[in-house]
Amino acid sequence: MFKLVNKWWKYLTAKLTGSFNERADPKVQLEQAIAEAQSQHRRLKEQATNVIAGQKQAELRLNAKMGELEKLNANARQALIMASDAQKAGDAQKASQYNTAAEAIAGQLIQVEKDVESLKSMVLESTEASDQAKAAVQQNSRVLQQRIAEKSKLLSQLEQAKMQEEMNS
Repeated sequence: MFKLVNKWWKYLTAKLTGSFNERADPKVQLEQAIAEAQSQHRRLKEQATNVIAGQKQAELRLNAKMGELEKLNANARQALIMASDAQKAGDAQKASQYNTAAEAIAGQLIQVEKDVESLKSMVLESTEASDQAKAAVQQNSRVLQQRIAEKSKLLSQLEQAKMQEEMNS
């Protein structure tokens, strides 16, 4: 029973589509096709913009982490220098405090270095995705321009055919 209804539905759909296509105005169909292609191009450009924005954000986060890494390196060096100076001055307690601070900073350094590495790979991936998105937009733009040129050509042919038909009748 279901197969019969399904067959009937497909037959009816094909019949209605065929009669619609017979009565449809080619000029309107061309306009609809171009409008859909332009809409698709707009959506593609929006997606590419989002991908590029993601890449820029990843780059900004990487730059911030790199700055934090440099700051932590400088702090660790300073703590070690101060620990060395305190040890030379004979102040073991201060030297111990500075060494403890340097160890804490080293722990932070390790975590920030891991973050920097993951951000580097993220930036590389997002740069690749960004390049692909730009290429896709350019390709789609070329196709859209070709379709618009083809539309103009078909419309002029359609007008010529209508004129010829009128002259014949």
